[in-house]
Amino acid sequence: MRRGLIILILLIIPCTAFSKPGKNSLSELRTEYLTALRDYLNAPKVYESFLEVENPNGKILAYQGALEAIMTKTTWNIFKKMSYLNMSESSFQRAIEIAPGDIEIRFMRLAVQFEIPEYLGLSKDMESDKQFILKNMKSLSSEKIPPALMNQIIGFMYRCEMFTEEQIEKIKLILASN
Repeated sequence: MRRGLIILILLIIPCTAFSKPGKNSLSELRTEYLTALRDYLNAPKVYESFLEVENPNGKILAYQGALEAIMTKTTWNIFKKMSYLNMSESSFQRAIEIAPGDIEIRFMRLAVQFEIPEYLGLSKDMESDKQFILKNMKSLSSEKIPPALMNQIIGFMYRCEMFTEEQIEKIKLILASN
């Protein structure tokens, strides 16, 4: 009887109680992603962190997809580059299937597709992502997105020249009011 109770307790206690707190949390993974974004030589190590996540949510899959695109800079092999880009496209697709209303995921996919040479045919969602962002920009929250990432997003909006000055200022105002 006692042995059965112990087994039952062990089955009920979730495995996450034994893991390190914060390990592979979205916040930690975002920070790691930003290091890979600044220096692509960090990308393989950061990518491994993302692959360790069991049952990743949409945002984590989107960051993984962005890292897969960054991984193209770590090889000269054209077949590996294409493989990374195809994995990136797949990761973004799964991320959007899991969280179709997430504006951060759409920003990330837009940024990645903007950087991919157009002749590869892997930049087909840019206009729809831009329209989604403009339509849903009120859902942006500075509480949910860290300042370093927000700076990356705003910088991208200026650099890509897909957004008007008014649209960028409107997003900045929404973020400032949250």
